[in-house]
Amino acid sequence: MRRFSPLLLLSTLALAQVGLVDGPRPSTEVRGTLQGNAREGYSVVVEFLVESGANPTQGTTTQPLSWNGRLYLCVSGCDYFTLSGYAPNTPYNGAVFNLYDSGNRLRGRASVSTVYDFLGRPSYHQVQYAVWPLQGAKTWMPSPDNPVPLEAGGWLTVRPPGGSARERYRYPGMESYQPPSVQGSILSGISPADRDVVAKSVLSSLGDLRAFYARQPRGSTLWFFVPEVSAWTQTLAQEFRARNGGQERFVVPEGTARSYCSLYRNDARFHVMPRDTLSKEQAFAVIYPPSGDTQKGAVMAGRYLVDRPDWQETDYLSFTTPLSPTQEGLPEARALVWGYISQANLKARVEFKDWALAPFTNWYASLGEKSKDWDGRFSAVVGRGTEDFRLQGWTSGATWSGVRHFPVSDTQGQYRGDAYVYAQGGTTTLYNLGTYYGLITPEGLRFSYGGQTYTLKSCSGWGRWTCSVVDGSGRSVGTALLDSYYMAPPDYEQVLVLRQVVLTTEFRYTGYAYLRGWQETWRYATDNDRPVEAFGYVTAEGKRYRVPGLEGYLQPTGKDLEVAEGDPYVSYVTRSISPQGNPLAGTGREEAKVWFKPLRDWCAERGL
Repeated sequence: MRRFSPLLLLSTLALAQVGLVDGPRPSTEVRGTLQGNAREGYSVVVEFLVESGANPTQGTTTQPLSWNGRLYLCVSGCDYFTLSGYAPNTPYNGAVFNLYDSGNRLRGRASVSTVYDFLGRPSYHQVQYAVWPLQGAKTWMPSPDNPVPLEAGGWLTVRPPGGSARERYRYPGMESYQPPSVQGSILSGISPADRDVVAKSVLSSLGDLRAFYARQPRGSTLWFFVPEVSAWTQTLAQEFRARNGGQERFVVPEGTARSYCSLYRNDARFHVMPRDTLSKEQAFAVIYPPSGDTQKGAVMAGRYLVDRPDWQETDYLSFTTPLSPTQEGLPEARALVWGYISQANLKARVEFKDWALAPFTNWYASLGEKSKDWDGRFSAVVGRGTEDFRLQGWTSGATWSGVRHFPVSDTQGQYRGDAYVYAQGGTTTLYNLGTYYGLITPEGLRFSYGGQTYTLKSCSGWGRWTCSVVDGSGRSVGTALLDSYYMAPPDYEQVLVLRQVVLTTEFRYTGYAYLRGWQETWRYATDNDRPVEAFGYVTAEGKRYRVPGLEGYLQPTGKDLEVAEGDPYVSYVTRSISPQGNPLAGTGREEAKVWFKPLRDWCAERGL
């Protein structure tokens, strides 16, 4: 039988620098160095191969007064850099010069300041420089998150230098790695090298717990070895009865038993262990199969046999939520998320906010006034900023009377609606436009035509009047002829009749268009349904988002119960540690009398 040993997991990998895989960058551009151990957990120091052009190499040097103005530096290769305009044996006070490499490429700046001795004489130059690497030059740079914790399965999530969006990679060879979730429990010292002896896992939700209980032999007995029987310990016991049909027993240290005598003296479930105290980290529980059963037992360990871990009552999720983009420029997205957290099977049905053309005309656009040489093109805002359109079948300078219809297309030739255009201009003669009473002269008389108002100016005559016609901007656009007469007594009122107006206007096109504009819509991702990744990330169509509220998904919560089950060695441990399996019974030795005693007997022996 092998014994437990705190061996390091894959110790030959420690400090090994390897390319990281299964991420957005090739393994040749991201590498990691493993550090740590199985007991305390592993972490990785991550480096990215990135362009270094944004980070100049800076430094300071001293040079004699006779210096020729050349620096030998190694930035994207070693080269001589020349200060343009610098002159030897010349004093400078913070003068700034351009730096050129041997290929006459501007690569940076340098400032020169002359240092003087105690007599005020120039002594030497102090030179400060900043040189940019050549564009495209790359160098290895560390992640600002270093060291990065290694997650279950060898995964890690890390930011590149200067980046805000996290990227996910896997450390090769660590696919079976499980991070320690309950530090200090009796199972935490079991090395992965001993996995052939003990199969260890963790419970992170009530769903996990219930499934674990259901796997155990029906009618088993659950023995709790705890510093106290808390309300949460009682809940664990109730769940066991409901899922397994077995019974529970509680074993507490003597320091706790003293206060339990008055409460649980007659409760056959309570026992006392022969020690004064027990820490929560050392708490454990044993599931002992029914007597004579050949099935294997199980062990539970950790402080969360006593402290409530705030697990959800159910870890099944189903909700729709907006997604948070991981970088600028991503379209708005939302997702239906569903599945079981404990089973690590959350899915996301992702939708992207998009724009679609309306199936009917839903925007009105005025064409304004266009000149005779107009080419039939116009712009309008129809939901997504300004767009360009053109009238199909348009001929510049064409004339007609009334209104004419033209189909409208966009720059891609797609039909987008209809336009209605008027051709106006030239000489127009109008007759009998109205009769006016009580006026002495037609000067200032106004009339309307074609949506515009005109005014009579510079009128002359008597009986028959001649006037100039001006538009709203004061331009003369024609002439008007009016007749006048007086009504019979007793009114004697002058009557003016606008007999004829001849308008001469500049030729123009006016009109309007009804267009198919854009409408906001939602479309499903082409690669649905998507798995929700650790930390709540989801990637659809190559775009990476995060599900709000799932930042801790697939991550150790630190509130897990460690368990070991289904193994011959576990069965050996459970059977030997059970009170029914007292290894000292029948030996006559004194120790047999202090094996886990019923609380009733322990209290009676002490008169409590």
